[in-house]
Amino acid sequence: MEIKQAYRRLVKSLHPDIAYKDLTKVQQVRANERMATLNEAYETLKDKSMRAAYDSSIGVNGRGNTKVIKFPLDNSGQARDQYLQQVLYPERQKITHILSKYKKQLARLSEDIYDEGLVAEFEDYSNKIESTLHHASHIMTKQPAPLALSAAELMMRHAIAQAADGLEELKRFCSNYDYNHLIMAGNLFRESNDLSKQALHLTRS
Repeated sequence: MEIKQAYRRLVKSLHPDIAYKDLTKVQQVRANERMATLNEAYETLKDKSMRAAYDSSIGVNGRGNTKVIKFPLDNSGQARDQYLQQVLYPERQKITHILSKYKKQLARLSEDIYDEGLVAEFEDYSNKIESTLHHASHIMTKQPAPLALSAAELMMRHAIAQAADGLEELKRFCSNYDYNHLIMAGNLFRESNDLSKQALHLTRS
C-alpha cells in the first residue's frame, strides 16, 4: 500500500502532461524519461518475484567493490533498522549536505560568472555533487531495501534523479554560461530536497 501511495504522489507531481505545453522540448523529453523510469521502478517494486529477480541479478552482475549486505525482503525490525542506519540515512545526509552548499557556491560564482578561477571552483563543486549522487545510487542498487521500506527507497531514488537533473543544468552552464541553467538547477535541487524529506517521512510511517 505504501508503495502505491508513494507512486501516486510522484505521478501527480512528475507526470509529463502537467503543464506540458509550458516545457521546452528538452524538458519534455526529460519529463517523459523520468515518468518511464518511475513506472519501471514501480512495476519492479510492487511485484515480489520481479523484485527478487532484480536483487538476484544485482548480486550476480553488479560491479564495484562495495560489499553487498543482503537485507531480508520482509518487515522485520532488524532488517529495517539495518538498512536505515547503513544505507538510506547516511546517503541521504551526504546528498542534502552537498546540495545545501549550492546557494553559497552560486553567490561565490555570481561575483563574476566569466572568471576562470571561479568557474573552475564551481566545476569542482559540480564534480563533488556527481560523485555523491553516483555513490548513493550505487549503494542503493547494491544493497536494496527490505520490502517494508520500498516506498521510502523509491522516493529517495527520485530525489537522486532530480538532483542529477540539476547537476546536468550545472554542466550546461559551464559549457555556455547561460545563467538560466543555474536557476533551473536551484529549482531541481529544491525538488530533490523535498522528495528526500518525503522519503524520510515514509521511513517513520
